[in-house]
Amino acid sequence: MTPSAILPDDVNHVEINGQTLRKGSVAAFLANVAIIEQTADTHSEAYTAALKDMLELVPALETLSVFKHLSIRSENIRRLIIQAYPSMTGIL
Repeated sequence: MTPSAILPDDVNHVEINGQTLRKGSVAAFLANVAIIEQTADTHSEAYTAALKDMLELVPALETLSVFKHLSIRSENIRRLIIQAYPSMTGIL
């Protein structure tokens, strides 16, 4: 399976179960995780923005079954997601 088989070059999003999933969602999630993991000041603008953006992407990744097939190794990231989405406790 190739990326273009999932979303052709001229398509930037897809609707699955009533949720709009944008191309780049997984990459954006991982970029925000990296910022969170590398930022010591949890009150900084960069940390706060990355946390908000990461958490907003969680439902899309859950819809894509990312958490069903891949585990998050960072205890900190798992804790942050579970705090925001307590129902995900069993899949992270």
